[in-house]
Parts: sequence; structure tokens; C-alpha cells
Amino acid sequence: MTDYRFDNKGGGDQNIAQGDRSIGKQENRQQASHGDHNIFSQTGDVHVEHHHYPTAGAKPSSILPGEDDIFLHREAELTWLDQHLSPDKVVAVCGPGGMGKSALAARAVRSLPPDRFPDGIIFHTFYHQAETAKALQTIARALHLPIEGNLEQEVAAALGSRQALLVLDGAEEADDLDAVLRLRGRCGVLITTRKKSDCGPLRWDLQALPDEEAEEVLRAWGGDAGDQEAIEQIAKLLGGWPVALRLAGHYLHSTGEPATDYLRWLQEEPFKELGDSEEHQRDNAALLLRRSTAQVGEDARLVLGLAGCLAFDLLATAPMIALLEGDERQCRKVVNELVNYGLLERRGERLHIGHALVHTYAHTELALNRESLKRLTEHYIVFCYEQSQAGLEGYARLDGERMHCQRLIETCLDSELWEDVKLLVWAINTYLDRQGWWTEKLAAIEMRLTAARQAGDQKDEAWSLNELGVTCQRRGELEQARVWYEQCLLINRELGDRQGEGVILTNIANIYQQQGKYGQALEQYQQGLNIRQEVGDQEGEGATLNSIGSLYNAQGDIKKALQYFEQCLPLRQESGDKIGEGVTLNNIANIYYTQGDYRNAVEQHKKALAIRRELGDRAGEAESCWNTGLTYGDMGDLAQAEEHIGQAVEIAEQIGHAALDQFRDGLEQVRGARPSSHRKGMSALWDWLRGKRRGA
Repeated sequence: MTDYRFDNKGGGDQNIAQGDRSIGKQENRQQASHGDHNIFSQTGDVHVEHHHYPTAGAKPSSILPGEDDIFLHREAELTWLDQHLSPDKVVAVCGPGGMGKSALAARAVRSLPPDRFPDGIIFHTFYHQAETAKALQTIARALHLPIEGNLEQEVAAALGSRQALLVLDGAEEADDLDAVLRLRGRCGVLITTRKKSDCGPLRWDLQALPDEEAEEVLRAWGGDAGDQEAIEQIAKLLGGWPVALRLAGHYLHSTGEPATDYLRWLQEEPFKELGDSEEHQRDNAALLLRRSTAQVGEDARLVLGLAGCLAFDLLATAPMIALLEGDERQCRKVVNELVNYGLLERRGERLHIGHALVHTYAHTELALNRESLKRLTEHYIVFCYEQSQAGLEGYARLDGERMHCQRLIETCLDSELWEDVKLLVWAINTYLDRQGWWTEKLAAIEMRLTAARQAGDQKDEAWSLNELGVTCQRRGELEQARVWYEQCLLINRELGDRQGEGVILTNIANIYQQQGKYGQALEQYQQGLNIRQEVGDQEGEGATLNSIGSLYNAQGDIKKALQYFEQCLPLRQESGDKIGEGVTLNNIANIYYTQGDYRNAVEQHKKALAIRRELGDRAGEAESCWNTGLTYGDMGDLAQAEEHIGQAVEIAEQIGHAALDQFRDGLEQVRGARPSSHRKGMSALWDWLRGKRRGA
């Protein structure tokens, strides 16, 4: 059974680097009373941060793809999907690119009765994010699960009790579609893919439109395009291919060019009969797109190149304005041009590149030059940094730019813009870490590591290696974390960076402690402590003493643990490490609790609580209230127990703390015992409290 008092996961104050400064992360989770560990950045500065968890029990949420303004002649497909989309079934729509699979899926899921999938619809696209981990992150966030621990187990457990619909778009790009499908439980699944091998028996092969229907769709997009016979011939030459009908229709509508002229051009160009080859489809789309982009201005082509540089996702206008050197009026004009030609689409206040084939064309044929790429990167560096400083509101804005930043880092790396890679990763690192986007964080840091090595920047190489170790350790990948740390240690020693060496030795010690290798951990802690004392790193010295205390506490030597915590506390107070002070006070309180000295335990918990309130650490405040309430319960003061546990519940409801249900259960137990002084009620409470604190 688990101790339900809150200490700090793996220990406690964890210092995570942000750029050339560190952002400390304190994570509080239900653990046995092991004190806190310290995962350090290169500088050892400590600041507080914590994840925001959506409210427990909330319905799944996901953003569905937009619907086409014109959607004709897919009635049979919609009827078939309505008949087959249900819990326990995996349904697929298969066809070449540009056939309208995503548009069909978007229309079909919006037509479903609400009670078909009472737990909602969860949409994920594999375009530009083929990794299974990213799909699991999308599902976990839609289900309001914490993004940490074993994500496969968390997602499988959550989906196993739900009747949701998973919409997996662009499955041909998934690196392991089966790995996602294995976790679905009783949920229904709708797959869109170009590959028949992705599909099961319930598959609809989406075909091109017949001539008469294709002609009607072309007219719907093109408006009053003129000559009837020319329209018929254009629709026939385009093979009823929906994406081509859309592009041609937009072109005719926007230019006012006679359909006969467009037909003459199309007859002279090598437009190929529609086939299954992806290269074939790209060539056909590029042919039409070159004619369309030739009609727009240079700035419009520049903005379309920006869309191709970024991810195939919703776009804000701010980076477009930045690329156009702050000219908002010109940006509006350019956007209107691109929308008129069907190259961009409006989605509320944001924009979307018209189709994946348009995105591919923009990426390959309208690539930004180095000057434009650096201007775009500068915008995102400033934006990401400012939003990271704004807290949760800023994180919400960064959610819409996360995929774009990832793609931009890749582009800068390919363009050998090493310093831009470094600065962009620095700007977004805190957000990725605090919000639990650790798959993206690992990818970003690995790209920064590559850039540092290419640039011969050993200091930044060491920073990147440490960050990779920190993130792997947080994900529970301890051996991989140790590999990164040991590589970092070699570089620090080569550079003669004694402070950095002390940091990494302590991080390696944390790994050993988590693995239960206490002798090796103590040896590494002592080496790190000696170095920190040597270089005068008072804050780091205090944190290492705290970690050694947590190690002795884990071994059951609470007397020695208390000695180290008491050595640590004045160092943290003198160095102004308020976060660390609160952590150590919490650890001292738990030692007193173990010794049965409840009054001193309450006193220390209250000191920790005051610090967490002063710093605005809402998660820490909730956990300190919880610990204080439990201790009052042991003292028999149920009124104070109810007051403090009630405060923990109130805060947890406001911030969506992962332990909300546990806090509520505790409050219910205390309230159930309070009205009666009968021995039976009190006995039940004590049994419950003991169950929360004692391991089997």
C-alpha cells in the first residue's frame, strides 16, 4: 500500500535548464516519505514550476478538422459510415491523396447522433507527427490524463472504460498504427489512409467522382465559369479528382479567365491520368498549383512558402506579418489572395493551408531563403519566450504553435542555422517541460545537440546532454538518462567546469537512488557535495544535503536523515532558495510525523505551506494543506483536519490537480467521522488514515 503523504517524486526540487539558465521543477506526487531529489541544470538556479492538469472527470475534448464549404455527391459514403461507425469497430476510408478522405471523415463524425459515442470524439492526424508517442499524447490530453509515467498503460486503462470514437487521419504516415489500435479498448475507430494495408475488413475505397458529378463540383467552386462544354472537358481531364476540381474552380473564379483558355492550357500540359502513385499525385497537383501561384504576388508566394515551412496545421497571422516586416495591411491583402485561389482556407481567426498536397508543393517549391527563414525564426523565438513567461495563459497560446515550432527547428537544422536552433529550443523548452510535452522536448533537445556538435559548441553540447538526461529521468527511462549524464560529465571535466561536474554527479546519484543502489548513490552524492562546497555553490550544497537526507530516509535511518535536513535548511534560507526551503520543511515535517511528534510535524508543514502560498505554488499549496490535514487527523483534531483537507480540495478543483479524487475521498472520510464521537466512526477514520500512510 502506498503512503499518501506528499513528498517529492524521486525526491523533490528538480532543477531543469532553460537556455543558459535553469528553471527548477518541483513535482509533488504520492510517494513513500523519501524526501526530495534534485535534478540539476548546469547553473543550479532553482525556480518553481508545475504541470496544469485539467479537471478530473471532464469529458474528452479534441479539435476536429474543418469542413469544406462545398461538399457534394458523397451520400453513399456518408450512409455507409453512419451504418458502421460504432463502438468496438475499426472502419477505414482508403484512397489516393486529394480524394477527400479527411473531408469525408469531418462531415461523417459531425453527423453522428450524440449517444453513439457518449465519451466524445478524439481526432489525431499523423501528418508530420508519425510517432506513436505523439498519438498517445493527443489521446491522453483529450481524456485529461497527466502526460507522465507509462503513457501506454494510462491510455489503455482510460480507453478501456469509455465509448469514444478515435479518428486517426493520415494513417499512412504513422510509424506504428497497430500500437495505437491495440490500446483502443471498446472505442470505435475511423481511419483515413492511402494504404490498404492499414485497413481491416470494414473499408470503403474512395473513388474519383463520375463526369457529371465532377462537373457540378467544378462549377460549385468556380461559380459562373462560362462555357458549358469547356467545363465538361476540364472536369473530364482532371479525372474527377476532388482536390484538382477545387484548385481549378478557385482559379477560374478568381481570375475570371475563360474556361476555354484554361482548357487549352490543360490540354497542352502533361496532366496524367489519376493513379495510385503518390509521386504521380504530387506532380499533377504541382502542375495546377504553379498556374495558380503565378497569378498571385511575390508577397503571397512568400507567405505560402511560410505555410510550407511550418507544420500542416492551423496558422496564425502574426508570423505572416513578421515575415512581411510588420505590414498588417499587406498581410490582409496577401491572405485574401491566397484564400481566393484555394491555397489557404479560413478557420475562424486562424488559417489552414488548403490541402496536404498544397503543403508539400509550398514546402518543396516555395522554400524560404535564409534571410526570410531567420526573420520567421526571430519572431517565434520572441513569441515563445514571452508566452512562456506568461504562465498558463501563455501556454494555451503556445499549444497552437507547438507543431510549427518543431517543424521550424527541423528546417533551421537542415539549413545549418545552428544559433537559431539553439535559441528557438531555448525559448520553447520551458513550455514543453512544464506542460509535459516530453516527446517533443526530447526531439527538440536532440536537434539542439546536433546543432551544438556541428558548431563545435561544447558548453551547449553539455547543456543539451544534461537536458536529455533530465527528461529521460522524468519519463522513468533511468538507464538512458544515465548514459546522457555520463556523456555530459566527460565534457564538463574536459572543459574544467567544476560546478557543472557537481551538478551531473548529483543527477547520476539520483538515478542510483531511484534504482535502490544506495551505496553508489551516496558515493556520487558525496563527490558532488565536495565539489559544490569547493566552488562555493551554497544553493547546490543545500540541495545535495537534502538529497542525502532523502537517501537515508529511504533506508529507514530517520535520525541521520533529520541531521542532513537540518544542515540543509539554513543553507537554503541563506541562499534565498525559497522553493528548496519549502521542500526541506516538508521533509522535516514527515520525519517528525514518523517519530510520532505530530505537533512539530504540523508546525513544519505550516511553514512549508506559508512559503508555497507566498510563491503562488498552487499545486504545492494543495499538497501542504493535505499533509497538514492528515496530521491533524492523527492528532484527533477533526475540525482542523476538515479545514485543511477542504482547502486542498478547493485548490485542486481550481487547478485540476491529478490527486483531486484522493483529496475528495479524504474529505469525505473526515466529515463522516466528525458528527459522531462513537468509537466505530473514529476507528474507521484511523483505519483509513493508516492505509494512506503505511506500506505493506
